[in-house]
Amino acid sequence: MIWNNCYGHFCPEDGNLEIGNDRIRKVMRLKDGSIATESIEDLENSVRWTGDGHLWQRCPVLEPDEVPAVGWETTVCDDLPGTRPHLCGVLTLTGRMGRVWMEYRVFPRIPFVFSQTFVERESPAGSNSQAGEAVLEATGIESQYQNQNEENLFCSADTLDCIPLGRRHLKLETLTFQDKTDRHDSLLERQTVPLYPRGQLEREGNLFHLMDYPHGDSLLLVKHAPTASSALHRLGPDLMAEGNRYAALLGSGIDYEHLPAGRVPCYASAVGVAKTAAIWDAFWAYSTAFSTGDPRHSLFMMSNTWGDRSQDSAVCEEFLLAELEEAHRLGIQILQIDDGWQKGVTANSKQHTGGVWEGYYQFDPDFWQVNPDRFPRGLEPVVERARDYGVEMGLWFSPDSSREFANVERDIETLWGLFQRYGIRYFKLDGVKIRSKLCEMRFIQLLSTLSRRSGGEIRFNLDVTAEDRFGYLYQPQYGTLFVENRYTDFGNYYPHNTFRNLWSLASVLPARRLQMELLNPRRNPHRYEGMPFPPAAYDMDYLFATVMPANPLFWMELSHLAPEDAAALQPLTALYHTWAPELFDARVIPIGDCPDGMQFSGYCCLSPDKRQGHLLLFREETEPAEHSFRLPVSLDGTGLTVLYQSAPAEIQPQGEEIRVAFSRQRSFVWLRFA
Repeated sequence: MIWNNCYGHFCPEDGNLEIGNDRIRKVMRLKDGSIATESIEDLENSVRWTGDGHLWQRCPVLEPDEVPAVGWETTVCDDLPGTRPHLCGVLTLTGRMGRVWMEYRVFPRIPFVFSQTFVERESPAGSNSQAGEAVLEATGIESQYQNQNEENLFCSADTLDCIPLGRRHLKLETLTFQDKTDRHDSLLERQTVPLYPRGQLEREGNLFHLMDYPHGDSLLLVKHAPTASSALHRLGPDLMAEGNRYAALLGSGIDYEHLPAGRVPCYASAVGVAKTAAIWDAFWAYSTAFSTGDPRHSLFMMSNTWGDRSQDSAVCEEFLLAELEEAHRLGIQILQIDDGWQKGVTANSKQHTGGVWEGYYQFDPDFWQVNPDRFPRGLEPVVERARDYGVEMGLWFSPDSSREFANVERDIETLWGLFQRYGIRYFKLDGVKIRSKLCEMRFIQLLSTLSRRSGGEIRFNLDVTAEDRFGYLYQPQYGTLFVENRYTDFGNYYPHNTFRNLWSLASVLPARRLQMELLNPRRNPHRYEGMPFPPAAYDMDYLFATVMPANPLFWMELSHLAPEDAAALQPLTALYHTWAPELFDARVIPIGDCPDGMQFSGYCCLSPDKRQGHLLLFREETEPAEHSFRLPVSLDGTGLTVLYQSAPAEIQPQGEEIRVAFSRQRSFVWLRFA
């Protein structure tokens, strides 16, 4: 089948399988119950990644000696909320003991091929012996390679993909994400090492960038899975490189000895190609195809009152009406009510003891009814006032993790009822505990069912601050990531650290997938006495600007903002409304130095055609007042407009640099070029 320059072909006679588009071709070979990747081709640059033999990947749940029945089907998928239309090819293998589905997805003009395997066993658990195999089966793989006995080289069932590299001079850059951000504050780490041709290298991570540095060619391996601290059934590293010959992505997330019933998903993977200078542009395009964003808003501003640590004690109709008035004044699109709107009491409640963090329906069958004491007239008056102001309401919700999400159907109907009755589209999902593959499957069922049933209208804010959850790269299509909880009450909110985390994550992830917070800096100044970089040293417009390329999260009670702080925000939030569509479509590229409170730093928000964009340039607490920022694009031939400056500054563009003389510390300028 060929669609929009995408294609997928399978030849049952020789087992050859090809899938790709006009920029990438992945060629595989099926033999009995095993599959091998023969080559990855960068068609735009005429580069072929291949080897001199096959490294076979055994298909799980199939018997090693059987020849399964094989089916192949290609379809155009244009009805998946949050995902752009694409070609999907599915290879189905049916054996005596079970069935395997290998799904491949490719988007027009994007040089990546996505792969995911699903398995279903028909035999009793424990009959398949493959689960305990080593990652690369034989310790003598070196001697086998020397003997050229390639047909006997196998990866285990825990392998996601194995790519031949072709004996190049290679460097490997490993990118490792951290979630559970209540305990971590360095959310992306990068490390680069050369590959030794006759060595073996193991790495833990999520993205693996292989660079043929003499020729400037790159291959990017993506492990679509939770972070290492949250992934299920880890047997070893995430990547193993056999010299400069093969690189295997590992970790299916499945315990094949204890498969749940039904069609069970492995973690997914992807492979992409481009010139080294363009590989992250290509990955950004791929990532945005899998997370297209909100169908009604582009970027959005959201407020959530939990950041002021009243927890649920302030939540009531009167309080929220006051919050709505401030949200309307500031132009904030969404006001989200955190824990406390519901009748049931959680373990986070400030007013009660004995609350729960799962098992909600068992604790109280009416747990998720609107709290009648705090909202004697229901949520209707709050929702109606929000509509008058042009503000949407959002809600916090905690899916019931108990008994492996046994109450998933009740949770689905609860959320669907809130959507139908009140028009609630934004649900912050918290308290999620993915303890097993069945938990994962049921949680995906909740996300998928509500997304499809609402035609993509329901969007989720997926909390990654604690517990074992999906993280940054697994199931990215369902909404935004709620990245951090920081509080002045605990003295752990430092604006430059939030700035740093967005700056780092935006180097590889679409910033529009992230919600990054700003707090009321005037609260709890005593927590920062004698410390550098206290929040109170920063102006509100500066705090907003550091997170503006993402979806700014007002992690505060808006009605308690100082009038002068609210006034300082209004001109900037008005400009944000004007330019949010351009920022949404832009690739956010970090420029300057990594923020640490004492740097010149910023963002270049570049349009896909690279003809226009925005610059946000910051001076932290530096002694020099001037700095030349290197840019990823030349400003020659463009017009430069100053949209906003927090303090007077002198600006001198020249080619791929722009020099700014800031008049004071902790100030910024916002420029647009076209």
